[in-house]
Amino acid sequence: MVERRDFSIEAGADLANHRLIKMSGSQAVYNTATATDNPIGVSKLNVKNGEDISINPMNKEGTVEITAAGAIGQGEDVFAAADGKIQALPAGAGTYRKIGMAMAPASGDGSIIEVLPYGYTETETVT
Repeated sequence: MVERRDFSIEAGADLANHRLIKMSGSQAVYNTATATDNPIGVSKLNVKNGEDISINPMNKEGTVEITAAGAIGQGEDVFAAADGKIQALPAGAGTYRKIGMAMAPASGDGSIIEVLPYGYTETETVT
């Protein structure tokens, strides 16, 4: 079995911990709510632009802690939101990137919850 290890790359902006991260060129930036963004992992530290950031990869076994953008129910699927956060499936029409399942409820914006990553290559469309 191949062990999935944390890794570090250069931050392309000031970044906070517990946020979804994507690549922009060779640097790490926040993942967004755009369905075409592909998160590579979750930030483990607060860093300034140009510093190395430690990332917990999406395909690592187990759960990760991610910052919520609003209220989320325990057991709900969660989706990418702005600024590297996660959200419950929005009611508004659009296509949203799935991240996984909330293992605990989020009371609102800024709550940090445990998430079981799965299906993060999938999208869901609301009409």
